[in-house]
Amino acid sequence: SKADGYLARLTDALARGRQREALHALMDCSITVFHTGDWIRATHTDHHRSSSDLAANSKWLRMTRDIANAAKHGYLRWKAVDAVTHGAVLAKMEYKVDRRKPTTGHRIVGLATDATSHDVVDVLREAIAEWRAFVEAKGI
Repeated sequence: SKADGYLARLTDALARGRQREALHALMDCSITVFHTGDWIRATHTDHHRSSSDLAANSKWLRMTRDIANAAKHGYLRWKAVDAVTHGAVLAKMEYKVDRRKPTTGHRIVGLATDATSHDVVDVLREAIAEWRAFVEAKGI
């Protein structure tokens, strides 16, 4: 899928220590994954409710929404009141470089409002898998 291609681009850019490329791929992948629900609702109206429910109740898809928002705007720092209003799962993201492997040890970590941290590559993989399972189960 398109999202898989963007995820591969993100993984490759991180592995090669290419921060700018990684951030662009992050934006492309997270926006594509998040908007998969919009595509389903627009083209398969009989699955409008169930796809909306999945997007609202899935931690992975909600995190992907927050990653997409951060990537679009170049940051992610919700005020406490905004996090409650918008249901944010992530508090912020950090681009990390392993000092022992500065040219290849790159990753992007999302810090969640519940004080857990998640590698965004793993979050995006889980979100893609959830949409894929949904599409297959609904015969879309």
